[in-house]
Order: sequence, then C-alpha cells, then structure tokens
Amino acid sequence: MLLSNKKLTTEEKIVKSKEYEDEMTRLQNKMKTMRTAKKKLDAEIADELEKAEMVTNQAVGKKFRSKMTVDLPLDKYGEIIDFMFMHDDCVEFIDEIIAKHRQEQEAAKAKNHEEQSADENSAATESAPADGSDNIEEETETAPADAVIESA
Repeated sequence: MLLSNKKLTTEEKIVKSKEYEDEMTRLQNKMKTMRTAKKKLDAEIADELEKAEMVTNQAVGKKFRSKMTVDLPLDKYGEIIDFMFMHDDCVEFIDEIIAKHRQEQEAAKAKNHEEQSADENSAATESAPADGSDNIEEETETAPADAVIESA
C-alpha cells in the first residue's frame, strides 16, 4: 500500500488510514491464531517426546529386569542401579559406552555430510555446461602469449 507522489485529499487519507487499520487488525488476528496453533503444536510435540521417552524407559527396564533372576520391587531395583553407579569400574564402562556412541554418531554425521556434499557436487556438475565454455577463457588468455612468441 505505497502512496504515490500525488497529494491525497482528506477523504482519500481517511480511506487509506481505515485500510491500514483494517490490515493491522487482520494481521493481529492472524498472529493470535498462529500463536494458538504453535502452542498446540508444541504441546503435541512435548507429549509425543514424553511418550517416546516412556517407551524407551520401559524397554531399558525390561532389559534390566530380564537380567535379574528374582522379581523385586521398584525401590530395590533403584538401590541396585544406585550401587552400580557408585563403582568406578562401572562408571568408567558407562563413560566408554557413551564415548563410543558419540563417536559413532559423529562418524555417521560426517558420512551423511560427505554424501550430501557428493550429491550436491554431482548435481552441480550435471547442471554445468557440457560444451566446455569454462575453458574458453583459459584459451583466450594463453593465445596472446603464443602470438607474441610467434611474432618474435
């Protein structure tokens, strides 16, 4: 809604002002709607992440309990886990597992990055002109030097 260089009458200015006000009101309402939708989406994401964590925790708990020969109450499992984390050997082993996992993640990330770079390079190569127009500049740059040598 850019104004032109011509002078507007008072009535035209009133109309423009009303249009601006209406547009601002529309945008404010749109922002309110978007905020509400974002809050709802964020709540759904948090809920899904919480459910995924619960599933993971259940799987870890099943794996741990399958190693035990006796069914124990939850607080006893907690004591066992706390005891495991007090031993230096166990803590060092856990740190090694975590370090290996991080290295694997970084290696996978680097490999994925290399693959993406290779894909981008191949796409760039395919989109480059195949007629050798890049070499024309090089040929024209060396031509005058050759001509000087021939004339000497």
